[in-house]
Amino acid sequence: MKQRTPMKNRLNTAGAVDLNRRKFLQITTLGLAVVSTGGLLSSCSSDSGASSSAQGATGEAKKGGTLRIGSTGGSTSETLDPQSWVELPSQLRAQQLYDPLAWMAADGSPELVMAKEVTPNADGTEWTITIPAGITTHNGAPFTAEDVLFSIQRIIDNQTPAAFLFGPIDLKASSAVDDTTVKLVFSKPFGVLLDVLSFPYVYMVPRGFDPAKPDGTGPFKYQSFTPGVESTFVRNENYWQEGLPYLDTIVTQDINDESSQVSALQAGQVDVINALSAGSINALKSAGFVVKTNESGSWVPFTMNCSMEPFSDVRVRQAFRLIPDRQQMLEQVFSGFGKIGNDVFSPFDPSFPTDLAQRVQDLDQAKALLKAAGYSDLKINLTTTAAAAGEVKMAQVFAAQAKDAGVNVQIDEYPVGTFYSDYYMKVAFGMDYGTNQLFLNNASQLMIPDYSYYNATFFDNADYTAAYNEAVSTTDDAKRKELISTMAHIDYDQGGYIVPIFSPAIEAYSTKVGGVTDSITGVSPNNADFKSMWLAS
Repeated sequence: MKQRTPMKNRLNTAGAVDLNRRKFLQITTLGLAVVSTGGLLSSCSSDSGASSSAQGATGEAKKGGTLRIGSTGGSTSETLDPQSWVELPSQLRAQQLYDPLAWMAADGSPELVMAKEVTPNADGTEWTITIPAGITTHNGAPFTAEDVLFSIQRIIDNQTPAAFLFGPIDLKASSAVDDTTVKLVFSKPFGVLLDVLSFPYVYMVPRGFDPAKPDGTGPFKYQSFTPGVESTFVRNENYWQEGLPYLDTIVTQDINDESSQVSALQAGQVDVINALSAGSINALKSAGFVVKTNESGSWVPFTMNCSMEPFSDVRVRQAFRLIPDRQQMLEQVFSGFGKIGNDVFSPFDPSFPTDLAQRVQDLDQAKALLKAAGYSDLKINLTTTAAAAGEVKMAQVFAAQAKDAGVNVQIDEYPVGTFYSDYYMKVAFGMDYGTNQLFLNNASQLMIPDYSYYNATFFDNADYTAAYNEAVSTTDDAKRKELISTMAHIDYDQGGYIVPIFSPAIEAYSTKVGGVTDSITGVSPNNADFKSMWLAS
């Protein structure tokens, strides 16, 4: 196996960041795996076959009421620290109590939230961020540019999941110009700060922040919280976005399993449930609930280690990408819901190329490539775990389909903890998962040798890396789009991921709930946009 060089000096002047890989794997295993099953689902769109005939509340949004969310994926280790949450309920609570400068909008693009402007200088070595005047925290303290700097410094100092995305930031040279203006300085050109600010851990907190006594600027204020059980937050009457939120109170309950979620919704104990399987759709529709369906960019790839035989030969990687019958896998694993994949991540990124031919099963060509590489009648172990919805079933379907290509796949399934401690990134053929992220955010984590923490395929391509480095440095959007296309085509032709499908997700809610919109982010319910949700009288 090729030796991975750990990331060093990824962030300068604030101290070298060496993000604890085990910590982040715990985060992704316990939290993002749930997010990848939560959110949204459809084989085509929100109005496709699984859509409910019932409708949510319509008309003018109304003030008042208590919205009760029954969320899966919680545990007693939940936190109200928005920069290092693990579980899905913690992510939902973060969006209730705090604000980001930007976020991933419902269409998957970065969108300003608290920031009014995020503007680079000519070469991308300085970025200016402005925020509205007059924002106050729940405790009544002014929230200023100094708090923005504190938030970013805290992300880096605490080695949170967003720390390594800030590139060559020089926080010692950065400053608060005035109460509403921040100047961020970078040691070399950096063109993707807005993408980074939309990453789901970059929340703003005030100076002196203590998660045990949470104070934020978000639409709701802390009232009570019992990890693994329930939180209750109340409307922030002084919220800086005029007219919002609508709700008086929002309660987020932890519910351990899907059957209990469905029962709670049917019994009127909660108003919204998330992270459901396709198996719950018919019962919920029959009971008169709204079943919200959308596509999601969450993915559960097969990982071919390019530094180990047989996948060090690109012909073997190309052959394995021709094995899946993608539609059949979608039907067998997710009852037809979800989206066909094409072996490249981030299909909803606005810069994602549209000229990649859809890869289809071609067993004859797969056999020919394997024979040319000297791997006819190949036997190989596939190491997997149940970290994400459908992961093990996908492995089983792939193994069955591979037989027709003359490949004998032996599945080795391990508990999640064992998989990530003993096998992840240590085997030739494995599996992984990820949520919907912008293309360059994914590439920075997954595809750059001596840089990416989670390069599970050990992909090492000089042209890809050069295109990435140029893409994150340029401030020319058109040029960046060209470079992303170059990267995607290299991955499509030579990469180590097999991405047959993008995972589905489902949420359901009472007909009295309004303000729910379509979203492809995979964050459920409603892209965690609780300030816009409301209840009919």
